[in-house]
Amino acid sequence: LKVRPGKEKELLETLKAVKKIVERAGGTYAVSREVFGPQPNNIVAVAQYPDWGHLGKVRSDPELQKLLGGLRSSSDPAGKPVTSAILEEVAI
Repeated sequence: LKVRPGKEKELLETLKAVKKIVERAGGTYAVSREVFGPQPNNIVAVAQYPDWGHLGKVRSDPELQKLLGGLRSSSDPAGKPVTSAILEEVAI
């Protein structure tokens, strides 16, 4: 996420709410700042789930749906998504 000027605290509060939802559904959630790389100062949020069912539980959570709806309709969001992906671990 690219943090909008003056909005870091607001963005981190939103991510804190998402973390609560993810952890309630059995996942883990970590937030980091890119210090060095192609997009310095961006915030990276990573959720991990033990299986696809846990991801589905989070995605269908009413609290998350309400939060995402508010973010999508905001005319002055705290951050701008840079990229999004769903990854699956590969056993080696």
